[in-house]
Amino acid sequence: MKAAGRQKLDQRAFLEQVHECRDNGYLLSPRKIGSGAFSKVYLACATQERMRHNSKLASDLQGKRHTMVAIKTVSTAEAPVEFSRKFLPREISSLNATYKHLNVVQLYETFANSRRTYLVLELAARGDLLEHINTVSAHRHCPGLEEEEARRLLWQLVSAVAHCHNSGIVHRDLKCENILLDDRGCLKLSDFGFANRSGLKNSLLSTFCGSVAYTAPEILMSKKYNGEQADLWSLGVILYAMVTGRLPFKECQPHRMLYLIRRGPTFWPGLSPECQDLIRGLLQLRPRARLGLQQVATHHWMLPAAHAPFCSTLSTIPGVAGLPGWADGRLLSTPPDPSTVIRCRKTREAPAPNVPGQCGAQRGLRSPKVTPATVATPATGHLS
Repeated sequence: MKAAGRQKLDQRAFLEQVHECRDNGYLLSPRKIGSGAFSKVYLACATQERMRHNSKLASDLQGKRHTMVAIKTVSTAEAPVEFSRKFLPREISSLNATYKHLNVVQLYETFANSRRTYLVLELAARGDLLEHINTVSAHRHCPGLEEEEARRLLWQLVSAVAHCHNSGIVHRDLKCENILLDDRGCLKLSDFGFANRSGLKNSLLSTFCGSVAYTAPEILMSKKYNGEQADLWSLGVILYAMVTGRLPFKECQPHRMLYLIRRGPTFWPGLSPECQDLIRGLLQLRPRARLGLQQVATHHWMLPAAHAPFCSTLSTIPGVAGLPGWADGRLLSTPPDPSTVIRCRKTREAPAPNVPGQCGAQRGLRSPKVTPATVATPATGHLS
């Protein structure tokens, strides 16, 4: 009876959402494409009338030649007050501030009532990066993506993160599940629920947020942290996940994660030394020792990405646009001068994983299940 009653409530709630979306110019589909603690994401279609009254929507969808969008419905009546008053407004504010970047999911508009808030978002039809890695891994002898594809995706992700940082925004929840792919395979950074807009370059934060597997060690140690440096750590975890099909440090408890982090990541022998070097440069225990975005963009491993088709530029990264061979953030046919390129340090060859017949230690990439206590627990009794 309880299950049947819950199902009826869900059906009633969905019908309410259908009517509310229709009143605002959108036809909501029953196809759910994502969900969170207090939200669900549905496929929807924008009406022609709505497009006539929303220039953001019209200009973007005309280029895509379809009228499909994703609508995120947030149950503000069921969510904690702090979430509704602090985190949801931050997400909306961050998406508005990053509008028009090719590698950040676009927010077209919002509307709300006393029970729900709706976010009308750009549709990323190919799902998230986690799904993509697992799908590709299932068809390869070695788990993970080819380095060429990982390089192309990292190039776009670096561009998106640089745009956020230059806009005074730190994401704080960079992970494979929050990186989407559109129908062209173009990367879209999403889910700014934990984003912070301090506006101060070197301000320190204290909120323990994000997924433990991608969380920087200084956060695990409950220290105040620099949000940009914490995002750089997460980039290293994401790159490792892309090229190996697994997470570098996989534990649910922070103290166990710290033990693994201090030991350092392991690599299978087939991974190029340049890629290993870039990962090590990002996964540095000391935040200030990590490579910056400019150093990542000009790392020797990243150079081939500049000559491949991609969906972004790196003009937002200080110092990159001025390198030899660059114009407006795009790399021209002439490579940068060797003196400007970060060369690979000599590294020891990593031991092969102890799994017969596999190149990675584990097939299938999954983030550890994280309890609320390890996701958004304030480190000092207040949220930053």
